[in-house]
Amino acid sequence: EQMYNTKLDTREKQKAIEKKRMHHEQWELEKLQRQQIIDKVTKEKEAEQKRLYEWEEQEKSKMVAKNLKSPADVAMLAATNKVPGVRNTETANFTIDFTPKSLTAPTRSRGDEDYYRRSKYRPTCVEDSPMFWKDKADKLYRARDFKGSAEAYTESIKRDGVFQSCVSNRAACYIQLHEYKKAIDDCDLALTLLANTPASDTTQERYKQQMCKLHTRRGAAKCWDGQFGSGVEDLRMAAAYRNSEEDMDVVADLATVEDHMKRLGIVEERDPNATLAGEASRLYYANKYEQAAEVYRQILSLNEFDVKTRNNLTAALLQMGKHKEALAESQKIIEFCGEVAAALKEPGAVSGSGLNDSDDEDEAEDELVVRKNAAARKIGEKSGHVYILLKAYVRSAAALSGLKDYRRAFDFMEMAVRITPYDDDLREDANKLLEKLKFETLIAASSGKGASVPNSTAAADGNEPCADGCC
Repeated sequence: EQMYNTKLDTREKQKAIEKKRMHHEQWELEKLQRQQIIDKVTKEKEAEQKRLYEWEEQEKSKMVAKNLKSPADVAMLAATNKVPGVRNTETANFTIDFTPKSLTAPTRSRGDEDYYRRSKYRPTCVEDSPMFWKDKADKLYRARDFKGSAEAYTESIKRDGVFQSCVSNRAACYIQLHEYKKAIDDCDLALTLLANTPASDTTQERYKQQMCKLHTRRGAAKCWDGQFGSGVEDLRMAAAYRNSEEDMDVVADLATVEDHMKRLGIVEERDPNATLAGEASRLYYANKYEQAAEVYRQILSLNEFDVKTRNNLTAALLQMGKHKEALAESQKIIEFCGEVAAALKEPGAVSGSGLNDSDDEDEAEDELVVRKNAAARKIGEKSGHVYILLKAYVRSAAALSGLKDYRRAFDFMEMAVRITPYDDDLREDANKLLEKLKFETLIAASSGKGASVPNSTAAADGNEPCADGCC
């Protein structure tokens, strides 16, 4: 009987093993079939999309051929289509006088795909992605369908509200459509987005290029709208940021506007701070840091609460190697933004998770929750101070690194990382400072001097902290 039971158990176990194996094989087979179906549907969808795009291009070519309005249209059509053969052997010469062009409209942004920051928006299909609508808008702009292009850029912005390239390009469309106030608003928004772009997402050269482009567009829109006073200021800022070897059109436009204002007797009411700021920017990007610092100090003598100028002065001082002065200026900025600086130190205040807006005291009895909510509200009310503090923290760390005070530098860098925890460059700099502290601690321990090292969860991997003030 015992032998029988043993054989029975063995048989049951073999059946269970065989059943499990069959289930596994059936699952793998179904998985393979599903993948084949997905691949087939994907290929069919791509083929249909390609066919649709080709049909759209053909239709656009037909429409362009039907709506020729000027010699420029004929030239554009000839560039895209095969030129018909000569109908006779005689040569006819014609003279065409074009309307002189003043205040040329700036070109649109190109090559932004390399710098495109992926948004948190998760598209449901290809047609629902921001890049799909940007590509479509680019094609419509090249086809001179400025209204359709502006609408397509708007669709892209709906899916990614901080897609700076689309905001800037839409401003160019509005200039072509003579909707200058909308163009000015878009330039204002794009400048704000550019000012809040993390250092890891751009370069100094690209930053200068974008500043030149946006100020040129806003200046052109203001001048076409009759706002010559503020428009010429924007053109001067664009001239300060321009590439001296390539962007000569900006200087020509500025001269055209100034000459036009002179002929009409328009007296310009200049903002002394704006004029000085443009001059300081020009000197800074020409690597004349000492002269730029002097101009920044002139602006601060007129308005000591101009924290943006003080931040720029700090950058110039760092470039000159004057670390003590740079640290002192950064501390003034941190003191000016003291309320937000204190709010940022509260745990959970930056993320704003769990914010309780209820007035019911019973729902917020925990003191820590109350403090976190108050800090999150303060940050929301003065969000502009957050980015100002980020620059001040990074530049304070750079100044202290130059003074070999790595412990305090690490503290400031940690506060900067708390503001932008996904900035890899900042995290690498903080980790490098931590490595320096560990090395100093090791030396101090070997010489009999005690020292402690701050805790950090980030992996040490990166370059030396940036001491040039760039952020």
